[in-house]
Amino acid sequence: MSELSETLGHLLCEITRARMAADRESVRIARQYAEDDGGLLRHFPVPRMRMPQLELTLPVVVSHIPEGYVTRVAPDMLVSALSANLREALKAQSIHVSTTEIRRIVRADPNLSQGLVSDQLPTQLTEQLHDHTRRLVERQLAKAAKAAGSDQAASASQSAERFKQIAAIIRTEVNRTLDALPQRPIGISVDARTQLVKEANQGGSFCLNLKLNVTEEGLDMLFEEPGQDRPPVLSRLVPE
Repeated sequence: MSELSETLGHLLCEITRARMAADRESVRIARQYAEDDGGLLRHFPVPRMRMPQLELTLPVVVSHIPEGYVTRVAPDMLVSALSANLREALKAQSIHVSTTEIRRIVRADPNLSQGLVSDQLPTQLTEQLHDHTRRLVERQLAKAAKAAGSDQAASASQSAERFKQIAAIIRTEVNRTLDALPQRPIGISVDARTQLVKEANQGGSFCLNLKLNVTEEGLDMLFEEPGQDRPPVLSRLVPE
């Protein structure tokens, strides 16, 4: 099973490599023609195979379509980066969220445990982390109110303001962490294996038929002028 983009990319890479193999073979044959002892082959054109137009039809089984825009990050990298960022950001609030607790939250989430990041993830992760810090703050404020003899109303007002500040900090750090981590987009998952396609057709399911019309294009290589002690250097590729 692979993503649709990977399947199409592999097909195009195979076509490109096929053209390269044909060109290499043309070069090999050209050298043989040029070195022909009798000299007769020098008068023949060198055969060269091209594929200016290619049509492919590929049946695939669609196994998964993500809901919305989804990317993937490394779960361990997310845990370590978020732990470091929260440790520094919450230091002034005298709140510490352990790496173990963050790892527990990540592993308990069916999407996060696979490293899947959706648009809803920052809000969900912020809420889970805030629930954990809320218990810590409540214990801190209760202890401080008891020591100072504060009334319950003042303590509740102080708690609400503290919770609001901490929630804002966590939300900022979650977004900052996710933005900084390398993410790979997740696309439609397909399977082109013959047996699975055959079983899907026999079971009454329908396969997706990918029909590709590929047009061959070439690139000319432009070289920098060679120096006195160095060979020509490839500068850029331009359409032929």
